[in-house]
Parts: sequence; structure tokens; C-alpha cells
Amino acid sequence: MAGEETRQTVDIIGDNAVTVTASTFSFDETSALEQTMVTVALTKRTKVRGIWIDMANVTQDTAVKVYHAIDGTNYREITVQANGGGVGTPLAWVTTDPDGVLLAGFVAYGSIRVTLTCGGGGAGSVNVPYVVV
Repeated sequence: MAGEETRQTVDIIGDNAVTVTASTFSFDETSALEQTMVTVALTKRTKVRGIWIDMANVTQDTAVKVYHAIDGTNYREITVQANGGGVGTPLAWVTTDPDGVLLAGFVAYGSIRVTLTCGGGGAGSVNVPYVVV
């Protein structure tokens, strides 16, 4: 049709999806210090489709935070939507919440880090399975 604009949609990320990273983190519930659960090294703009954390073994209320590398050594906390709602990080997970935490997808421009922090009143370490996709 005359006057109709033609636009091309370009996927700016292409196929740069994060490599699936799955493991189990030994979370020390006796410590009140922030503990790095996983760091995913990224060298280019990458789509992180989501981060799943299984909190079934956790016995203490826990803060979940996501950080983004701003240069070779420094990270800054970022806001990521959790469990499909309007809650961003730090996510204040409590023991009465569902056992699974799903952090929504986002685009990362450098490495990312996910941390857990509790009050330190636990009896020892617990296994926390996770998947970054």
C-alpha cells in the first residue's frame, strides 16, 4: 500500500543465550555473611532466561540477590522480578514461602552473580540446588 512503512525486526541478542548452569550450593546457615551461590562468566550481551533456586532444604529466612559485573572486578546489585510477581531483588524469602524461587529472565551485559544471606541461626550447611538457563 502507498505510504506504508516497512520495518524489519532484529533480534539484538541473536543466539547469545546463557549456557545452562546447574549445580548444588552448600549454604552455611550458621553464617550471617552474604554467600555467593554462583557466578556465571559472560563476555558478551547474553539473555539469561531465568534462575531457579530450590529452597526446600533451607531452614532460615534468606535474602536472594543478583549482581551484574560492571567491569573486571566490581559488581552492582540489579533488580530482577521473582516468582512472576512484582518483587525484585533482594528477594526476602521466608520459610513459609513456596520452596521454589524463580527469578525472571533478563539481558546481561557481563558476568552475573547470585548470592544468599540468612541471619546465621541455622544448625549447619544445607544443599541448595539451582539452575541458570
